[in-house]
Amino acid sequence: MIGEPRAGAEVPAVAVLVLLFGGALVGAAQVSVQPVAGAGGVDLSAWRDVLTDPGFRRALGFSSWVTAAATVISAVLAVPAAAALRRALAVRTVFALPVLVPHLLVAVVAVLWIGPSGVAERLLGALPFDLVRDGRGVGIVLVYVYKEVPFLTLLVLAAWGRRVDERMEAASMLGAGWWQRFTTVVWPAIRAPLVLGSLVVAAFVFGAFEVPLVVGPTSPRMVATWAFDASRTVALAGQARSAAALLLTAGVRLLQAGFAATQARARRD
Repeated sequence: MIGEPRAGAEVPAVAVLVLLFGGALVGAAQVSVQPVAGAGGVDLSAWRDVLTDPGFRRALGFSSWVTAAATVISAVLAVPAAAALRRALAVRTVFALPVLVPHLLVAVVAVLWIGPSGVAERLLGALPFDLVRDGRGVGIVLVYVYKEVPFLTLLVLAAWGRRVDERMEAASMLGAGWWQRFTTVVWPAIRAPLVLGSLVVAAFVFGAFEVPLVVGPTSPRMVATWAFDASRTVALAGQARSAAALLLTAGVRLLQAGFAATQARARRD
């Protein structure tokens, strides 16, 4: 039929992704096991250095904490935000604007406003808290929450359509309370897009670089900033350690992407 995708039509797009992304992974893997260009054999010392480095383990734990906090908070806030914006189209448009703003710009603005000697301190005096360079990563989490709550809210709104509202009205007429209507009508409709969107957010935050570099502390560091600093140390060995760290990050993100793809396929079937 006209308009139906042909079998195998997505193959060229997948081939391009495999070529670009796979080529980058192969190149990084080669750098990680062959610190010296043109050297024969395999040298796994960079991997041993990374896996036994206490600084990398701290970076891995810090990245996991920031990822979990930013993802969970964003997902939790997205549901009430979607409920409040279902019929407010004008407000919804304004609320969605952060999705279009680059993460780096939001991080820079955060530093200018709430950083040391920033606009907030000049207007209000010394702030009782320090979000920029905070060792717990609160500033990083807040930047991602500001960016990702609108993104997840839009996904929830796309699934929370008129049919869901009609079912909620029917359930209300049958005597169902608010919580019962939410758990039996709304949540089954929005669960899949919310979970998929949260997996996308988690994969992005875990390997993020620009926001932790601008807003985050110098210690502990996230994995991406740890890899960046490693590449600026001893030239060859540092690049090998950086490549190994980034490959570990890529592995985690691929697992998340695979789980998201599995969830999407299960929903479609």
